Amino acid sequence: MLNTVFLFTGENIYTLRQEFQRRKNSFIEKFWADSLFQFNNENRDLWNIKQALYAWGLFVSKKMVIIEGVPKDMSQDWWLSADKIDKFIEDFQTNSNLLTPDTTVIFLSYKPDKRTKTYKRIAENVNVKNFDNYKTPQLKTFIKENLSPLKIGDEELDYFLEKIGNDMFRISHEIEKLKYGLKENTPITKNSIDEYCFWLIETNAFEIFDKLFIDPKLAVKSLEKIQEEWKDWNAVIWPLTRSLRVFLILIDYWNRNIKDSKQIITETKLAPFTVAKNMKNIDTLLAHQEEIKNLFMKIIDVEYAIKNGKYPDTYFRLTTKKLFLEMNF
Repeated sequence: MLNTVFLFTGENIYTLRQEFQRRKNSFIEKFWADSLFQFNNENRDLWNIKQALYAWGLFVSKKMVIIEGVPKDMSQDWWLSADKIDKFIEDFQTNSNLLTPDTTVIFLSYKPDKRTKTYKRIAENVNVKNFDNYKTPQLKTFIKENLSPLKIGDEELDYFLEKIGNDMFRISHEIEKLKYGLKENTPITKNSIDEYCFWLIETNAFEIFDKLFIDPKLAVKSLEKIQEEWKDWNAVIWPLTRSLRVFLILIDYWNRNIKDSKQIITETKLAPFTVAKNMKNIDTLLAHQEEIKNLFMKIIDVEYAIKNGKYPDTYFRLTTKKLFLEMNF
């Protein structure tokens, strides 16, 4: 067993990414970002992976090496073919004795094919961390724990799940809205759920951008889902452009050195929760303000082209997915 090598796997992407990010942040806080090496579709190079795994660094003692899409991930179009992954794993097994005790390796594959020899070879020799989708009782426990100190009854909890669905990104987002809008220890009612929580189409749009800051591929999955649920592209484009407008408004205020949320709410008439939530991400928004602006303009251009008959409605679905995948957060 390779004690410092882990496989993160499972279709509960929310919980997996939470734990994944927690470990990354903890490592960076202790050993600095220069000691972290992460490989995915944006830096596809097997030679660099081998260097990160086995080479001794002059100024790095502790190392964390993250390799996404290994074993072969069936849920996404990852950068390595199955044959290349098989050869890489064979090489990894052969050279695992070169790994120092100070090197932590994390393989990340949401949905590997567990029937393959490659998966079995990895699973038998590393620490496997499975993140399965929560069943309804687990979801209810998650909601109650994260709503604290707010209280919610069983009937209201069922209503919340009926309205919001079982996607944990969406659930987490709607929990934040209730906590922001209600006073501590206030019992949650169906009326308060209706007042503060959106039905799926609006919630999904916010969720897309939450995921976009983590991984554009996750955002595309959510985009595909709402495009399937809502065939009318107009019903999808409005909440997307609305969210981007909010980002641009907050960026503009921050760049003008107006950082007081109350002033921004008063002047823009934006919902208090919307301002509060996105101000938490202001560093990310500022770091990528040009990309956000360009994405907004390109989506507007797509809308204009479709409405003027230049392209068919189906152009929206394909183009927005392409635009999201081009983002580099």
